Amino acid sequence: MTQQPKTNRRDFIRMGSIAGLGMADIMRMQQLCASEDQDRSDINCIFLFIVGGMPHQDMWDLKPEAPSEIRGDFKKISTNVPGIQLSDVIPQCATVMDKMAILRSMTHDDSDHGRGFHVMMSGKKAGAGDFNGDQNNNQHPCIGSMVSHMGEPGLLPPYISLPNFLNSGGPSFLGPAHGPFVIDSDPAAPDFSVRDIALPTSVATRRGQLRHLALRQINQFEQDVERVGQQVKSFDTFYNKAYNLMASKEAREAFDIGKEPEALRESYGMTSIGQCCLLARRMVEGGSRFVAVENGHWDTHRKHTYSLKELLCPAFDQAIPALLNDLEQRGMLEKTLVVVTTEFGRTPRINDLAGRDHWPNAFSIVMAGGGVQGGQVIGATDKQGAEVTDRPITPQDMVATVLYGLGIDHKKVLHTPLGRPVPTADGGNIVRELFA
Repeated sequence: MTQQPKTNRRDFIRMGSIAGLGMADIMRMQQLCASEDQDRSDINCIFLFIVGGMPHQDMWDLKPEAPSEIRGDFKKISTNVPGIQLSDVIPQCATVMDKMAILRSMTHDDSDHGRGFHVMMSGKKAGAGDFNGDQNNNQHPCIGSMVSHMGEPGLLPPYISLPNFLNSGGPSFLGPAHGPFVIDSDPAAPDFSVRDIALPTSVATRRGQLRHLALRQINQFEQDVERVGQQVKSFDTFYNKAYNLMASKEAREAFDIGKEPEALRESYGMTSIGQCCLLARRMVEGGSRFVAVENGHWDTHRKHTYSLKELLCPAFDQAIPALLNDLEQRGMLEKTLVVVTTEFGRTPRINDLAGRDHWPNAFSIVMAGGGVQGGQVIGATDKQGAEVTDRPITPQDMVATVLYGLGIDHKKVLHTPLGRPVPTADGGNIVRELFA
């Protein structure tokens, strides 16, 4: 097969001139081509899921000209990027707008939490049947599991979820070996500890030996039994990973958030989302490729303004800029893709309980780092923030974009144990403007 020569800068200029393109258009074509050729295999991802429904019209996409029952109580403020404004409820985020790209035109058609989790975590719309969005993710593997499946093993688990198991964050047919390592503890808590990576000193050696012996017996069982199911093999891999974590001092220390300077911990905020973001940075720094962070209680059907102003946004607004600034200062931002997403938005109109309800038609998410060009807004909604009017972006597109951002072929086809082909991003397209 003959390899096609790469197009160089002179070729772009010549072809662009023939096509009647201006220099700005030609440079954009060059950038797109360069992004295609860039090796992204060493880029990691911190994936923050805002559970409940993040309100775009109160944070990222304000509508000050709309009636009061739609625009709400928050005001626009300037950011450090001329021409881009955010809400006064997230003033610290406004100081790092140059690092962020806002996708204001996310859209899908399912207003159910569980199904919203599933489509946003996997890029696959939940189908009929026994769907359990809280645990099994039995319709399609989530992004983290796909990253684990298609990546190389390292010191830390390739896919970590904290502080809890994230709804629809399971591996589906990829098996337990590609499920998340769940921290199952809040790093902001005084008694924070990570299960399954440390044993009491008095029993560590003996219990470790016994677990290793058990693993050897599982391996022997696998050799002796003629027909062994795929699930047994997956669990064997899973427990080997758990043993390796216990046996590695470096791996255990990566989870020790207490090694961070107190001033840095406080800069993130001594809150669940703040300390989870800090621990997530330690995880990718230690070699994990995909760290999912859950931040809940955003389902504001009542007392919406109070909840945002007093309970939710202060911690969020401290944690996100701290994470981006910390990554940048450590030289990690270009190698760490940060995604701030949610299952859907909130209704344009405020309800009778002073809340906003579920609204998947239009909402916003944020991306930064990992080669993402900050200081830009992609897509738009109408005057009420109700419908997408420009550049609609689907969950499938988001999944394709995240996979691409990590150097993974978003068109790759997975196969179930029975051989059924399953596309990774279910037809999604890369949001290339992010990387141009």
